[in-house]
Amino acid sequence: MDSLQKDGELREVLLSDCAFFEKAFSSVPEPLADTTFTMRFIWAGPLKHAWTVINGNLCVFGYDKGRYVVWGPPVGGAKLSDTIAGCFEIVEKLNAAGGVNANPAAIYVPECLRSEYEAVAEKLGCSLDYWTQDYIYKTKDLIELKGPKFDSKRNKANFFMKNYDYGVEEFNFDKHGSECLALVDLWREQKEGMEGSSADLWRYEIGAETEVARTLIGFSRELGVRGIVLKVEGRIVGVSLGEHLTPNMCSNIIEKTNPAINGASQFIFREFSGYWSRLSGCEFLNAQDDFGVDYLKRVKLSYHPAKLLKSYCLEKK
Repeated sequence: MDSLQKDGELREVLLSDCAFFEKAFSSVPEPLADTTFTMRFIWAGPLKHAWTVINGNLCVFGYDKGRYVVWGPPVGGAKLSDTIAGCFEIVEKLNAAGGVNANPAAIYVPECLRSEYEAVAEKLGCSLDYWTQDYIYKTKDLIELKGPKFDSKRNKANFFMKNYDYGVEEFNFDKHGSECLALVDLWREQKEGMEGSSADLWRYEIGAETEVARTLIGFSRELGVRGIVLKVEGRIVGVSLGEHLTPNMCSNIIEKTNPAINGASQFIFREFSGYWSRLSGCEFLNAQDDFGVDYLKRVKLSYHPAKLLKSYCLEKK
C-alpha cells in the first residue's frame, strides 16, 4: 500500500496491493470465497471496484444491482462502527454522483463476523439481514461420488470417461494459456447463442463472467492460482482454477468447459477436487455462492454441500 495514501482516498485495485489485501483478509477467521485479493482483482472491472483505508481497515467498494455498496466487511483495523459510518458516506457520494438514491449497504459480511456487525447495526441504526451463502463440500465426497445421492453426477462423469479419449494436466499458463482463453471465448459464444430469453436476460452476467475468467487466466502466474485442464483428443475442453482460502480449504474460482462435451463439467469438478486434495491435503472445497440465481442454487445443492456458509448485508435504514 502507498504509505502516502490518505484515509478515505479511493484508488483502483492493482497487483501491487496484494500483500496489503491479504494481510487484512487474514484477520477473517472463516473467510468466504469472495474474501480474497484474487477475487477483488479479477472482478475489479465488472464491479467497478475502488478501495481505501479508514482507521487501518481495508474498505472495498463495488457496483451491485444499480448501486454502489461496501463490498465485503472492512477488515484489518480498528473502530469498526466509525469505519462503517465513513464507508457509508463514501457510498452515498458515489451513488449521488450517478443520480442513484439508495440506502448505503455493506454486503458479503461473513457469518463469523455476525456478532460484531449486530453491534454495529444497533449503534448505527442499520438492519443486518441474510445476503447469500457459500457452498462448502468435502473433497472426499466430490472425489468418490458414492451412494444414490450422487448417481447422476457419477453417471455423467463415467459417461465422459467411457466415450472420450481424455487427459488431465496441471494448468500451466505458458503451455495452456492461449488455448484456455480461446475456450472461454467459445463458452461465451455458446451461452450468447442460446435460444429463448435466457441469453438476453443474462447477457451482462455472461460478459462479466467472461471478462473475469480471461483476467484470472491472464494473470494466473501473478495471482498464484492453480488448477487443471481437461483435454479430449489433445485439445483443451475444460479449465478449472482455484486458490487456498485456509490451509484446509480451497475455492473453485472458475470452471469452464465446452458444453458440447457430455459429462465434462461433472468430470472436471471431481478431478479438481482430487487435485487439491493431493496437492495440499485440502479437506474442503468452497464453490462460492449462487449469486441469487435459482439455477445455480439447484446445481450447487445437487452436489450435497457439507455446510452452507451464510453471509449478510448491513444496510442503513
